[in-house]
Amino acid sequence: MIARTLDEYESMALRMATDAEVLDGLRQRLARNRDTFPLFDTDRFRRHLEAAYLEMWERHRRGVSPASFRVGPTC
Repeated sequence: MIARTLDEYESMALRMATDAEVLDGLRQRLARNRDTFPLFDTDRFRRHLEAAYLEMWERHRRGVSPASFRVGPTC
């Protein structure tokens, strides 16, 4: 599902819109992967985002200037 150019993107969109087999194959692939791939782990994403918000808040409370930081792994 990665398009490297606008023409490629348009071609993919047209194929999905007009070829039921292509669209059905994509739906099946997404259904198979949604329970095992990190991309679909919305709860993990939420925990990461909340950890980032907490870190930003703590930095603000301590009077630290805005800067890049990393959020460690969450379970």
